[in-house]
Formats: sequence, structure tokens, C-alpha cells
Amino acid sequence: MGKTLGFIQRNRYAILFIAFLAIALFMLFSGGEKEPRSPVLQKSALEISGPFQKGSVKSLRFFGNLWDRYLYLVHLKEENQLLRQIIEEMKQERIQLLEERAENKRLRPLLGFKEKARQSLLPAEIIGQDFSGWFQTMVIDRGKRDGIEEGMAVISIQGIVGQVMEVSKSFSRVLLITDPNNAVASLTQRTRARGILEGNGRDSCLLKYLHRSESIQQGDVVVSSGLDGVYPKGMMLGTVSWTKTKESEIFQEVEVLPAVDFKKLEEVMVLYQKTEPQQPDDQ
Repeated sequence: MGKTLGFIQRNRYAILFIAFLAIALFMLFSGGEKEPRSPVLQKSALEISGPFQKGSVKSLRFFGNLWDRYLYLVHLKEENQLLRQIIEEMKQERIQLLEERAENKRLRPLLGFKEKARQSLLPAEIIGQDFSGWFQTMVIDRGKRDGIEEGMAVISIQGIVGQVMEVSKSFSRVLLITDPNNAVASLTQRTRARGILEGNGRDSCLLKYLHRSESIQQGDVVVSSGLDGVYPKGMMLGTVSWTKTKESEIFQEVEVLPAVDFKKLEEVMVLYQKTEPQQPDDQ
């Protein structure tokens, strides 16, 4: 009891203010329309309650605007996600269209070459490469069920690629002309000098067994001679990059850069029919 009296004593002004405010509000909003209201109390209640009503209205407006902004941001986020998804799908479609256009550009001359060729050609796609192992090879998506056999020649628009060395039911491994185990009977287009083109295990080949008396110079074109019975005569092999002749050697040292860029090659053609060995040209 003593504590309650002490609390009332300390907060008597606040209690009186709250009581007065309550009475004023009660008198302002209660009573019938016919009962007269005290102008003094009515004005006092209005003056006291006005700031509170003003503050409550502002608060309601503030929180209402805040909620509207929240809903707007949520809707904006959903729209942004949808737009990002649409943009990503458009990017993928554009990439696919560009890839199809590039593929058509590559295949168009390939099909034209096939129509002009005298032998049966089977288009194939390269699905694997190996330039770092014991052999320099590529894997194509054609195999025994397509009629592929070991030893068949593989070519492209640029020139000779290599020959089939291994065949499974659906795939084949192609030994490239840059592999040291591959040899192509060759001749120079300008002087008709004959030699054997062998890979050096890197990105180039060596034209061997050219006599030192043969006229060979940088830029000479080297083609297949057809004497090996694997590749048709006159197929492009590459160009001479450098030559060297030693006094103590019978044959020249000749490096040839392949016409085919194996690192960018995507499609090839396999010769169905094996080539008949050509007769040497009379010189």
C-alpha cells in the first residue's frame, strides 16, 4: 500500500494528464446528437487529440507507402528474374544459330567436293583427338556398320588427313599424316620430284628420299603421287617450309607444313573404295 501511494505521489501529474485526456476524449466522442457539449472541453479535447490523430494518420500513410514499395520491389524482382531468363534463352538461341551457320558454311564445300569426286565418300565428324600420346590420331563417328575398314584414306577439303588404323562397330581411329608411322607417296607439283612424306610427330612432316640434285625451294606445293595405293593422285599434302642439303648426304632434308589444320578440323570424308596404285609418270 505504501509503495502504491509512493508511485502515485511521484507520477501524480502524469496521472492527472492522462485522466483529463481520457475525460476529454470521452466527452468528445460520446453522447447523442441532441446532448449539448461543453465548448471548452470540446475544444480542449480537440487540441489535445489533434497531434495524436495527425501522428497516427502519418504513421498509417508511412506504413502504407512502405508496404506498397515492398510489393513493388517484390514484383520488380520477379520481372527482373523473368527478363534475365528470357535474355539467357535468347543468348543460347543465338549461339545455336551461329553454330549452325558455321557448320553449314563448312559442310557446303564438303558436299560440293563429294559431288565432284570420282570415288565414294562418306562424311564423318571428328569426336576426339590425341596429339600427345604414342600416336597422332583422331576418332571419327563412323565404324564397321558404316562400311569403314582399316587402311581407308581420310581426306578433307584442305587435303589429306590420314588413314584409318583401327575400327570398331560405330567409331574409327585415324592415323594422321603428321604421325611418324604414316607414310604417303608424294611428289612436288612444280618439278614432279618424287619422295615419301612422313610425319615428324609434331605439327609438320618431312619429305624424304629427294635426291640432292632435285630443285626444291620454299613454298613448293607437295601432293600425293598415288603410288602407294592408299591416297588418290594429286591430293594436297602441304607446302615446303625449308630445305637443307649437306655435302655428305645423298638426299635433301625437306620440311613440309600440312595443308590441313588438324587442331581446327571438325568434319572429314572417308574414301569408301581403295585407290588403285598409279603408274609412275614419265619424266
